[in-house]
Amino acid sequence: MVTSDRLPRRAAGFVIAAVTMAALAGCSTAPVVPSGSDTADLDAALGKVPADPSAVQGLDLPLDRSLLTPIEELEVVKARNTLIEHCLADHGLAFTFPAVDPVRDAAKPRRYGLVDAGEASAYGYRDPAVFAAHGAGTPADQPPPDVVSVITGVHAGKAGGHDVPTGGCAGEADRTLATDAKPGQEPVSFALSGRSHEITRTAPPVTAAGEAWSRCMTAAGFHYAGPDAAINDPAFAAGRPSPHEITVATQDVRCKEKVDWVKTCVGVERAVQDVLVRQHTTDLRHEQEHKQHQLAVAGEVNG
Repeated sequence: MVTSDRLPRRAAGFVIAAVTMAALAGCSTAPVVPSGSDTADLDAALGKVPADPSAVQGLDLPLDRSLLTPIEELEVVKARNTLIEHCLADHGLAFTFPAVDPVRDAAKPRRYGLVDAGEASAYGYRDPAVFAAHGAGTPADQPPPDVVSVITGVHAGKAGGHDVPTGGCAGEADRTLATDAKPGQEPVSFALSGRSHEITRTAPPVTAAGEAWSRCMTAAGFHYAGPDAAINDPAFAAGRPSPHEITVATQDVRCKEKVDWVKTCVGVERAVQDVLVRQHTTDLRHEQEHKQHQLAVAGEVNG
């Protein structure tokens, strides 16, 4: 199984990372989530996984309520850029960040790997948004030092006749977006999502589905131990997707469908996340409110 779609921070590729992101995707250190005290509960959760994967419907997971989607993360990035630009203008400085289009630029959710036959036939294993961004002309100009100093707050004295805000224009933007000045992904939810993903990938129903997928691929002439091995094949890491990569990726999706890979993963991970959500009710309720606040502000800023 590949990295969670909630885990990558692809948004940084669509802004000037050293300035605008400034740890936006992880403004606070993710808390340590206890891993031993709930073992019995998690074992019991696996016993509640549907025996028939075909009974599993949809892709939603319990932690979705408090996690920002890839598009929502970019909505926050877009708003943050705009707030920083307005702050710079107030201090007599003009700078425009590269345009962010959340719907266009958001990385495709691939929590369980490549599962879209259309994408496989067109892009192989490449994410359409990221692949398009990598081929989109020359990189944007970096802001000059005087602009960087006002954004980050290291500027000495006034700028444009006004005091520079604490933490610079970036700090002011963060305080506008979130009451704790920490916009971006919710740390407890993010940590729990990563944990549930790791538990899921080693659960017996999922490992069995992975083995069935491997047999299906072998029958088609492609030898991979599991879905991770195929999508991480070094031969598919650079350049445009070759006809061979597209053939492998297309067969990969067919085999996932044949062995109910996605339904198996979703069924297991829902059961796991149900347990984790019950164990962290207070934190998650707070993060749901935090998420809704920053999205409301971002919506106002972005219009």
